[in-house]
Amino acid sequence: MLWRLAFRELLRSWRFGLFFIFNLSLGLAGFVSLQAFNTALEDQLRANAKFILSADLAVSARREITDEELKKMQAVLPAGADQSKIYEFFAMLSSAKGSRLILIKAIDQSYPFYGELELKSGKVIRHGTPKEILNSPTAWIYPEMKSQLGLDVGDEIKLGNLKLKVADLIEKDATQTFRAATLAPRVFINRELLPQSGLLQYGSTFSLAYLLKLPAGSDENALREKLYQALPDPQITIETPSSAGEDSGRQLGYLSDYLGLVAIVALFMSALGAAYIYRLFLSTRMKEIAILRTLGLQSGEAVGVYILQASMLGLLATVPTLLFSYLVLPLLSRLLASFTPFDLHPHVNLEAFLVCLVMAVFGSFVVSLPFLVKIFDLKAAKLFSEEKFSVGEGPRRWWPFLPPLVLFYFLAVYQAHSWMTGSLFVGSMVAVILMLLLIGFSTVKLAGRLKGFRRWFLKFSFLSLSRRAGASLAIFVALGLGALLINILPQLKNSLQAEFQVEGRSKIPSLFMFDIQDEQLPGVEKILEKNNVKPLGLSPLVRARILKVNGQDYERKIEDQGFKTREEEREARFRNRGVNLSYRHDLSSSENIIEGRPFSGEFDSEKQKYAELSVEYRFAERMGFHLGDVLVFDVQGVEVEGQIINLRKVKWTSFQPNFFILVQRGVLNEAPKTFIAAIPFLPEEKRSLLQNEMAQEFSNVSVVDVVRTVDEVLKTAEKMSWSLELMAGLALLTGYIVLFSIVRSQIKLRRWELNMLKILGASWGEVASFILAEFAFLSFLAALAGALLSVLVSFSLNAFLFESDFKLSWFQPLVSVLIITCLSLLISFLASLDIVKESALSILREEK
Repeated sequence: MLWRLAFRELLRSWRFGLFFIFNLSLGLAGFVSLQAFNTALEDQLRANAKFILSADLAVSARREITDEELKKMQAVLPAGADQSKIYEFFAMLSSAKGSRLILIKAIDQSYPFYGELELKSGKVIRHGTPKEILNSPTAWIYPEMKSQLGLDVGDEIKLGNLKLKVADLIEKDATQTFRAATLAPRVFINRELLPQSGLLQYGSTFSLAYLLKLPAGSDENALREKLYQALPDPQITIETPSSAGEDSGRQLGYLSDYLGLVAIVALFMSALGAAYIYRLFLSTRMKEIAILRTLGLQSGEAVGVYILQASMLGLLATVPTLLFSYLVLPLLSRLLASFTPFDLHPHVNLEAFLVCLVMAVFGSFVVSLPFLVKIFDLKAAKLFSEEKFSVGEGPRRWWPFLPPLVLFYFLAVYQAHSWMTGSLFVGSMVAVILMLLLIGFSTVKLAGRLKGFRRWFLKFSFLSLSRRAGASLAIFVALGLGALLINILPQLKNSLQAEFQVEGRSKIPSLFMFDIQDEQLPGVEKILEKNNVKPLGLSPLVRARILKVNGQDYERKIEDQGFKTREEEREARFRNRGVNLSYRHDLSSSENIIEGRPFSGEFDSEKQKYAELSVEYRFAERMGFHLGDVLVFDVQGVEVEGQIINLRKVKWTSFQPNFFILVQRGVLNEAPKTFIAAIPFLPEEKRSLLQNEMAQEFSNVSVVDVVRTVDEVLKTAEKMSWSLELMAGLALLTGYIVLFSIVRSQIKLRRWELNMLKILGASWGEVASFILAEFAFLSFLAALAGALLSVLVSFSLNAFLFESDFKLSWFQPLVSVLIITCLSLLISFLASLDIVKESALSILREEK
């Protein structure tokens, strides 16, 4: 019986059903499209995982692997396993046409086990293919070197003490990951030539990897666990194709996570519109429900009827959702194509469809729950009273709002892959909505007190806003959220650009020099002095690894397979690597102590038991370090004990040479170390001359052009901003759909009232003005409130997430207020056009 009642009710109210489906499907389409994009990205990374890693398994470290560790590794490997040894490191390439920081990849005959390199000459390098660079002093270079330095086949280049000829250009590299992709182009050389180059010296920065090809049928994950047990040093990393693919796609992961959160907002706003429409629908059916109650229908059964209706409508909403998603996905793929080295072909798979189905069916019921419980407050006795039938207020219940909030929370955490980000996102959204409700409530109350208008329709408009507080607040929140989202991203972009560009000439270095050896320091300083360049700072860098924390062995954390939050991924990455230590007299201008005390001066072994340590506070949070913890480091075979005496906040966007851990002076001064030099702003010509001179004199010293790197960051940020603004625009579009639906529903409810105004002598223009004045006032203040709140949210994100200075720009918020107000007026006019032009006689002919 319940199914029959629910179905007949929907057939009679088919216009309401279409409105509900349209609202819900629009938000679901954005959500499902992002799910399909993420799934396509993961599938593509998984398919290319072995190509990216070039092996079944890779054992790597930022140091040489000892003979003892090699023996342990060989003992674990199955018989028949093949291996390739490669090096990767940054170095300066010099030529007659200029110098450039490049990423050297020193390979052997076995490389690559999987994947391939396509050369400009047409050759394809695979496993077992003869490699000419192994038989002659030649190199393969990335095509960027041709555009940046004018290098081509046959030109001579110099890498340290090596003089090589360019043998070919690499057209396509299937082993390319996203790591260091924008910092420097690759150059492939013969690994056997490294000793002659002089590029790798004691303390140099490099990555060594043993690539392994396993016999058929080997269990990669099980072998990885055995290798972890045999090689417990956290500096040694063992990667499978899946973990390498995850690492390569991390940057895209953060982009898709943020896009997913914005899609959740669009879904939330769609649900808001759908819930409000359902509330209006229920309010028109309460009298019928009361009649059914008198005929024996229980309250629970009545609620069941409308739960079935909401679920059926949600199920029907999946049809236009899937159709719309197929239209959106090609656009989304083209928009995000610049972030991927391969073509993506996203489609709605079974997982995306199931998520859509659950959200549509279960979500429709959940968002309608606060209105469905009103059925329990019905008093059928009112049917027989002389007064007009009304539901009555009933007791105020807060618990029906908890299920939508819980669903929204877990959905945000799932999309962001982060408890912290998801919690902050939901918390900020709840705070923003509460503030919008408070501002909207004050606005509605204010509208009811505005008097003294010469035009009657202005006075009636504001009184109407006050009388229909619920509808007015729903419109206010929908438009306010859209205005907030559309303004956050430009504000963030302005602040980050100001951080990079405006301060660049005064505070941000133009060049970084690293891997400066102790004995090379006087020579480097002499070159800088000759060029009238005073470095911003010379920072020593000492490599170490953590042995113990508070007396407990600092063991590697084995990563579990399956779902991991961003915090868990970050913690595992930090634990599974060594640390760089440094020391200095005072903190730099980009650092400040937030907890603890400053260093007490030089270390005194007679008075102090432990050396004093200063730790960056976010690093401390990830690692579980606290003030007062005692850490034991292995510094080139010597144990050093230190105690954390303060936690620092570091402004990383300052591009100053900063470190996670600083050690008190007098402890590491004699330890083997290299130096990092930060060079202040220099004109482009002087930067190039200095780089060329450094490359000729000190071939192992790498020079990073920070200005170029910042430009690359800004270009990427510009591309991302278009993607993010598109999703914010989708959220705003959803807000307009909500506005249209609510206005349309409100005007239908007020059809008798509007026609009575015409009967009393009002022209259709005055009636239209009555409606437009009401929504102009509401949309303007909602857009203004959303724009002002966006400034507050942007400021908070800059302060707590990006830790950069806030650059306020009023142009974007003010323009958005004007545009949103004008669009709202247009939509309100279109929604009310047929009612406004309707003949007043038609309402009199209808049965009241």
